[in-house]
Amino acid sequence: MTNPMSVEMNDSLIRTAFERCPSGLLVVDEQGMIQVVNAEIERLLGYRRDELIGKPVEILLPDRLASGHTEHRHHYNENPSTRAMGAGRELAARHHDGSEISVEIGLSTIETPEGTYVLSTVVDVTERRRLEERLRQTHKLEAVGNLASGIAHDFNNILLGIMGYTELVREGLELDSELIADIDIVLDTARRGRDLVNRILSFTRQSEPNRQVIRIVDPIEDALHLLSATLPANLEIRRNFDPSTPSVLADPMELHQIIMNLATNAAHSMKGSGGVLNIQTGPVTIERALIERHPELRDGLYVRIVVTDTGTGIAPEVIPRIFDPFFTTKPPGEGTGLGLSVIARIVRSLGGCIVVSSHLGEGTSFEVYLPASLHVGAVIEEPLSPSTSQRPCVLLVEDEVHLARLGKRVLESANLQVVMYTSSLLALEAFRATPERFALVVTDNTMPHLIGLELVRRIRDIRPEVPVMMVSGIGDVMSSEQLREQGVRRLLSKPYRSAELRAAALELIQSELKD
Repeated sequence: MTNPMSVEMNDSLIRTAFERCPSGLLVVDEQGMIQVVNAEIERLLGYRRDELIGKPVEILLPDRLASGHTEHRHHYNENPSTRAMGAGRELAARHHDGSEISVEIGLSTIETPEGTYVLSTVVDVTERRRLEERLRQTHKLEAVGNLASGIAHDFNNILLGIMGYTELVREGLELDSELIADIDIVLDTARRGRDLVNRILSFTRQSEPNRQVIRIVDPIEDALHLLSATLPANLEIRRNFDPSTPSVLADPMELHQIIMNLATNAAHSMKGSGGVLNIQTGPVTIERALIERHPELRDGLYVRIVVTDTGTGIAPEVIPRIFDPFFTTKPPGEGTGLGLSVIARIVRSLGGCIVVSSHLGEGTSFEVYLPASLHVGAVIEEPLSPSTSQRPCVLLVEDEVHLARLGKRVLESANLQVVMYTSSLLALEAFRATPERFALVVTDNTMPHLIGLELVRRIRDIRPEVPVMMVSGIGDVMSSEQLREQGVRRLLSKPYRSAELRAAALELIQSELKD
């Protein structure tokens, strides 16, 4: 005899299990109307339960799939069968906000005295599909890399013979021979072939880069100088290089290759019509929103290189494929599509990312983000030595180089060690790295990217007790009390005498030591 209490407990257990199931569950009747949903369906698709009950199941499908789904549903009702999760249909579901997510659907029929129902199991596989696509791309790149490496090896041997024997022929000619110009063209063509091999070897990671801390402007200028000789007269190059752009750790040839490829593609998009190619550099602190879209990035200071053109733009359906190897929209004979794939790999290997934005008829913008190096560039710093390591260390921030060097000499004459930055963003990163190193912070207020007061606020968030002196004309608009509330213990108005700077710095350091 069945225990009634046991039946009630089982019924309660089944209801609880249905409601708390980690997969989305919904029950649909023979007419396709939703009868029951669990909490995971509400969370997954963003609907309230009362918005779904009694509605056709097609409400959960994008418009492009909804019309055809009715026929699929009728066919299933006529030939019901269990479709286990993993063997079920993969569909796109429509979220309440209108967006689409990839889902996998498992189906099972439930026979009851009231009729036949279908139990659907819904699992979000958007992230899984994204990872699978990355894995497919990785396998494809590995296969292409192995093929390219073999081709490059054989092609190098061919080029060696062409260049070597051509040079022997040239050496045997008279200096005034008319054939020398023709021979030089052959040699130049062979060298271009050699450069192509180097690109292939770079793509397959067979050629190890020689990375060093460098100013990015130098290889950019080299690339633009090389490119400018081949550009038509109706194409203008504009440069906008921020002097506070930090250095990066990279092989100069890697940066040269990035700019050459991006600039060449930009020039090609403006072929015939002309336009403007704009190259911009500058420091940037990565925001959380960008990190969420590009998880390869980290918090901190980066260099941003922006290459913008006023060309034809890129179609939206093409943008996801532009970094695929050998994919190209160029006509036969005008490119292989290898360039963007190569620079994407270079940028990833440097710890950065590329962001593309484009509209048809309105041009394209490529933003390259590379981690900044704090060793050189907008930093002027002497390494610690036994004679200086015991001296109090001052962090001096002044964007005018000649004023920064003057302040450094004055403070060093007071037997202080000075670390000087002409970029407030770089100074913040240096302080964040070793906050206990500095006995005093001296900063100007009017600076690009991060003004002095904001720099002070962020420094005090890291180490509230560090004394700060500001050298500026800000006293005209803020009182001493207001500045103190902002964390500024002393204001030294420009122009100041050297003795005033020395005395104020020593007083603040000694005061901190006493405290």
